[in-house]
Amino acid sequence: MRTLRRYLFLQIAAASGLVLLVFLGLLFILDAINELSSSNASATSFAHTLLLVSLQMPSRAYLILPIAALTGTVYVLASLAASSEFTVMRMSGLSPLRALQQLLGMGLLFSVLIFSLGEFAVPLAERASATLQAKSEGGQFGGTSLSSGLWLRNRQSGQDDQMINIRSVSASGELHDVHIYVLDGATQLVQTIDAASAVYQNSGTWLLRQVTSIRLPGQAGQMMQIKQLADLPWQTSVSPSVLNVLLLSPDHMSVVDLWRYVNHLQANGQAVQRDEIALWRKLLYPFSAVVMMLLALPFAYLHARSGQISWKVFGGIMLGISFILMNTLTSRLGLLASWPTWLAAALPYMLYGSAALGYFLWRVQYR
Repeated sequence: MRTLRRYLFLQIAAASGLVLLVFLGLLFILDAINELSSSNASATSFAHTLLLVSLQMPSRAYLILPIAALTGTVYVLASLAASSEFTVMRMSGLSPLRALQQLLGMGLLFSVLIFSLGEFAVPLAERASATLQAKSEGGQFGGTSLSSGLWLRNRQSGQDDQMINIRSVSASGELHDVHIYVLDGATQLVQTIDAASAVYQNSGTWLLRQVTSIRLPGQAGQMMQIKQLADLPWQTSVSPSVLNVLLLSPDHMSVVDLWRYVNHLQANGQAVQRDEIALWRKLLYPFSAVVMMLLALPFAYLHARSGQISWKVFGGIMLGISFILMNTLTSRLGLLASWPTWLAAALPYMLYGSAALGYFLWRVQYR
């Protein structure tokens, strides 16, 4: 049984790896053509464009690896069934339960790979890509893509609310053109703080530079207080990791950074359902490989000629794409219908997993 397990693993790993390379190669060519034909292509070199596209490949691999695993597994199982090798395996002791266990184990291995890509490789590559692109555009994040900069809310000491506008962020993490609007409990503006730049120190403290502080009079007859300061410490829950989530897509961030951002929103009384769904999707997405294995297993019990293998592979690809589309659709529906965040993220896994397992049991028992 150990030899059989190793044989299946090598066959599925090789087929899935080949499918993944083909998909990545096609996406690389399409992304490179798109980048070269964009309006910014003239400002960057060909090598620079290829580097940017290469840095996008980890996120592409993260998204299509489940489909590649499904396609490769369907091809291997359908080929074994068409050549009667799978029948020989069943006669050698590979029961349906053992076959299910073998594929679930392989699915968990793919899940570990997907999680590693999403948690480590993708955030690093996307951050490097954003930094490289920012340097080519003058060294600033958000300077050209966001007309009004970044807007955040911060609750200071549980009393005053702060509305924060950051015009741009440098590649080194320094903030530029920072505007802080302090509101009282009645949401009345009581103070504005403008700084030319800000550098993160530690323990949630930023050092504002070239600061202009204006405190508005709270009562009639009081004078407006205007201060010009060279430096001003600013205590806030807005950390560099929170800014990373705002500058980059949540799908490209790690689970830890997304969790910190959700906590930041909750601490400031902001809506968190959309970001909680993104966090749940990030946590559950690696297990899509297990669902793909469940979807692929019934193909081993479809006795057909080898000429129909291509149709089975095509059907596997369509199943994988439909799962990805359903994953996105339920997230949007969950947001609109205010479903529990875990349900909106987990519903496609429950539907496809239970349907695949039910069909597999029916196929084995009654056909």
